[in-house]
Amino acid sequence: MEDEKVTQQQVALLELVLVSGLGAILFIAGMVISIFTDRRNKSCTSETVGEVVGHSFRGGGRMAPVAEFEVGGKPYTCQKRFNGVITVRATNLDEPKAWEDERGYLHVKTGVLANMRQVARELWPIGSKMAVHYDPRNPEVNYADRPVSNAALSIVFLCAGAGMAALGMLVYYLMLHA
Repeated sequence: MEDEKVTQQQVALLELVLVSGLGAILFIAGMVISIFTDRRNKSCTSETVGEVVGHSFRGGGRMAPVAEFEVGGKPYTCQKRFNGVITVRATNLDEPKAWEDERGYLHVKTGVLANMRQVARELWPIGSKMAVHYDPRNPEVNYADRPVSNAALSIVFLCAGAGMAALGMLVYYLMLHA
């Protein structure tokens, strides 16, 4: 009987360490994402004008302009980032379209046949101008147009981490007092 109780305590402790530990790791990851994003945005104190030289396509409607800018006579590139991409897939033959909203989200509506390169060229024409913010000490740290908050991603990690940690503690308590 004594061996069984020790085993149950060991299992409960292992569960606590694994589940709550994973929760703590996710929570810390959310904090790190938030801190690094804030630091990056705050370090970009200089502004210049870049020129759209191309587009990036990562599938699923995710696309972005690539701008080139100069600092001290040296060229740099910057890919615009978004707080998120909202994709709507239409089942009819509607023309695909895309737009940015005021919160920094890219909305992409695709039809059955979608030429995303054409949509990107219409939204961000090659040669068009775009504001670029950069760190004067390291221009490779930059962002185009507006800072990205990553708030939704941080919140997901923070909530998932806190929830898993709480779940781990609850299961631990129930295992010991059942």
